[in-house]
Amino acid sequence: MPNPARILEVGSAEGAQTLLLANQFPNAKINGIEISSIAFERARGNLKSYEDRVELVNADVIEYESRIDEDAFDACMWSETIYYIGARLTLNDTYEFLNRMVRKLRVGGLMVMANTVDLSEDIPEWIVTRRPVIDCYYNMLSSLITPVIRSVYVEEKLGRIFEYQIWAFQR
Repeated sequence: MPNPARILEVGSAEGAQTLLLANQFPNAKINGIEISSIAFERARGNLKSYEDRVELVNADVIEYESRIDEDAFDACMWSETIYYIGARLTLNDTYEFLNRMVRKLRVGGLMVMANTVDLSEDIPEWIVTRRPVIDCYYNMLSSLITPVIRSVYVEEKLGRIFEYQIWAFQR
C-alpha cells in the first residue's frame, strides 16, 4: 500500500512510530491505541502538531477492538504488542482476536508487525517472547492472512543483542 489513507497502530507507546508514519504518509489519517496512560499522555504531547489527522485512544485493544470498524484501514502496524495479548488470552481467544483484527483491514491492506524474540531472562517480559510462542503467533496469522515478508533484524542496545522478527501480511 504505497499511499495508505487510513492507518491503525496497535500499541502506539509514546508515539515514536506514529510520528514516523505521520511524516512518511502526510495524507494519511492515523488511529493509535495505547493501553498505558503514561505513554498515551506522552504520545499526545509528542504528536500535538498532528492532531488534525492523528487520533489516539487510551484503551486496551482487546476491549476496544469491537469499536474499530471492519474494512476501514489500509495498514495496521503493531510494534512489540502481540505477546502481551497472547499472554492474557487463551490460544483460541488469541486466534479469534487476531481474526477480528485482520478484518479491520480493507482487502489488499497490510498488517505489519515487529516482535522481539527471546529476551534474556532478567527482562520481565522474557517468557512471552520465547521463539516457539512467537512462531505460534506467526503461524496463526499466516492461516488468517497472506504472509508477504518475514525477516529478522538484530541490533545491539546497552551491551545486549536484541532480535526482532518483522512480519508483513496482506489481506
